[in-house]
Amino acid sequence: MSGITYFDLDNLPAPREGSPLPERRVEGDPSFRTWDLACTADGRVTAGIWEVTPGAFRSIKGATWEFCSIISGVSELIEDGKPPRRIAAGDSFVMHPGFEGTWRVLETTTKLWVTKD
Repeated sequence: MSGITYFDLDNLPAPREGSPLPERRVEGDPSFRTWDLACTADGRVTAGIWEVTPGAFRSIKGATWEFCSIISGVSELIEDGKPPRRIAAGDSFVMHPGFEGTWRVLETTTKLWVTKD
């Protein structure tokens, strides 16, 4: 077993397909594709690639920390009570536990993510 997980975007395994829960949809019909690429034995730290199509939905982090690095596309991330923040390829950020807000996807967006529960 290797001590490194490489994110080879040209050779990803089959993704999980999904969409926001109906009660979290804000506009449009966004859909997700998620490639789970790494996970600790206890499942508390995970990493992968996520892609979302245009639309808007509520994002609620609960107790999870999430580091994100946008690979492609354009979205707005709107934390409740804060102004919209445009995010695009090259942008990186951390969503803290308790984050609640709206993802508005303007162009299909792909991110690399690492979560810790």
